[in-house]
Formats: sequence, structure tokens, C-alpha cells
Amino acid sequence: MLYRKQVGPASWRAILGAGVIGLLLGFLGGRSSAPQPTLQSLLQPAAQHLRQAVGALDIVELEYARALKGNRASQQASVQALAQARSELAQATALEQLYPQPFAQADRALNVAARAIQNQQPQAVVVQALEVVRTATRQFTVKP
Repeated sequence: MLYRKQVGPASWRAILGAGVIGLLLGFLGGRSSAPQPTLQSLLQPAAQHLRQAVGALDIVELEYARALKGNRASQQASVQALAQARSELAQATALEQLYPQPFAQADRALNVAARAIQNQQPQAVVVQALEVVRTATRQFTVKP
């Protein structure tokens, strides 16, 4: 024979089908060998938000002390840090579902702190409210 026989459409279907089956088997094999997610790994993102919220509380405390001495920029910085803490806590939804009461307690304490900052109450009032938030968040801290 001096010529090559062309591959017909039926051959292409068989090759394509074998390729799809190979990809599917490869995906299933890879997925079955992946480690199963643990509760800790599922809660890790929420725990990260929680750590960032607690860090923002530290900034609130520092900036509010400066604000009481007349530093307007620190007044605004304490308000922004408090908003960040509230935002980070709001993003820790998995922990909020597991611990609704401490989250509600932390939210109420953040409201108290926000009012105290807005009304320029003594630093002890803000510190006390922030300590309530820290105490509430310690109840559901997840180790990294």
C-alpha cells in the first residue's frame, strides 16, 4: 500500500472518550488521596479574622489614649480600628455559629466602646469594654 488510511470519525470519538475517562479517573484518584478536612482546618479562616480583630482592639486602646490628650488624628484612628475589629468579627461567621452568646456579648461590648469613644468618656470605660470583647473571644480561640 502506497497511501495511508485516514482515521475516521469513529476513531476520534474513541480517542476523545478514552481521554475523558482518563481525566476523570485521574481527578477521582487525586481527590481520594487528598486529606479529609478537619474541624480545625475549616475554622482556620475564622480564627485568622478573630486574631486580626483582637489586634485591632489593641490599636483602639493605644489610639484612644492619645485622643484623650487632644490628638484628633488618634481619635479618628481609634474609630477606624474599632470599625476594623467589628468587621473582622463579623467575618468570623463559622465561630459565630458555634458560639453565638459570646459573639453577642462581644458585639454589645463593641457598641459600648464605640459610644464611649464618640462621647469621649474616660479611657477606663473603653478599656473595660475592650476587655469584655477580649474575654468573650478567648472562649472560642482556635489554635493555628
